[in-house]
Amino acid sequence: MKVVNLKRLRIDLGITLGKAAEDMKLSRQTLYNIENGAVTKESTLNYYELYLKDVRRRREYAAERRDYTKASVV
Repeated sequence: MKVVNLKRLRIDLGITLGKAAEDMKLSRQTLYNIENGAVTKESTLNYYELYLKDVRRRREYAAERRDYTKASVV
């Protein structure tokens, strides 16, 4: 995934740079550098991508569970 897309995904998920950095145990500066193309180390980019995709997956799963629970109660 391109760096620009990682930043867009983070913003779309409503995650602040600080929250992402805290969750990933990285500094805000490191994530800022990743999003602005200063960090090109593939493993770091992959780690950030996996983190964002995991957040998205968990939210989608939680939404599905809520929908399922509502449907089964009715």
